[in-house]
Amino acid sequence: MGIKERRQRERQATRQNILVAAHQIARQEGWPALTIRKVAEAIEYSPPMIYEYFANKEEILLDLMREGFQQLIASMQQARASTEDRQESLMRIIDAYWSFARNNPELYQIMNGLGGVLLDNQETAREGQNAGRIPLAALEDWAQDSGIVLEDAFGAIETFWSLIHGMVSLTMADRIVGGEPRARQLLYQAFQTLLLGWSTKQKGP
Repeated sequence: MGIKERRQRERQATRQNILVAAHQIARQEGWPALTIRKVAEAIEYSPPMIYEYFANKEEILLDLMREGFQQLIASMQQARASTEDRQESLMRIIDAYWSFARNNPELYQIMNGLGGVLLDNQETAREGQNAGRIPLAALEDWAQDSGIVLEDAFGAIETFWSLIHGMVSLTMADRIVGGEPRARQLLYQAFQTLLLGWSTKQKGP
């Protein structure tokens, strides 16, 4: 390995250490408590050194937001590919989404403007649209196999996404009686009702 390659790896490792430290601070104290100084102290750097990697705190948050969506996309892709049953594929995508949010609550907050985090709307919307392509493709597969033509497939997936995000967010805020088990049950029931509604509308009276 040449000197240039080694320096690039060292720089990438330091950059990742900064992101890990920021994530850890948020886990312990919440995102509003995150500062460049705290990150520097966590990895035993001076604040000016942090600015060599990130121009400001928002850049750190944006990188973490992108990382979160990458992890979510990978989980949903794996879920979609894990079965050939089209409806089951959609249910497994729901499970993958829920598991990601439960296991990565701090990243989920950044990705969705929760926890006092406000990022560039265009940037987060772009990442969200990329992630939405996976359930959209799975929904279109289900519709094709079921002989259903979705008049507004994008609107359908927005409804699908709203159901998941709404139930996850309410559960994270401890607003669902019965907690996560009942929340997931309600989500499955709502989604199955949604699929039935689309099917019934297509078939007509």
